[in-house]
Amino acid sequence: MIRDTQPLMMNRQTELFRFSGDVSDPDFLDWICHRANRLGLNGWVRKNAAGGFIEALASGPEELLDAMELGCSLGPITVWVETVVRCPHDSDGPMPNGFKILTQAD
Repeated sequence: MIRDTQPLMMNRQTELFRFSGDVSDPDFLDWICHRANRLGLNGWVRKNAAGGFIEALASGPEELLDAMELGCSLGPITVWVETVVRCPHDSDGPMPNGFKILTQAD
């Protein structure tokens, strides 16, 4: 069975996610990156050391962004996500192909 993915690709959008709570496990960034890549999203994730939260910029179909929010809110057993804040984002730069982890130098 061949599935038509064209309708999903037409409604791509970019959103900034902010995950807060007990999200200090360093493996959480890898976990988010892996899930986003599995969903076929483009973007990045990084730890905001000053704010103590994780933020991610993701681009893709709205349905897959919803799936990312749900997956990350449940998270791995080593984190406790208390809040997820999402807001539309006008990306003024190119998005990476795939999803990656940004370091302090990026």
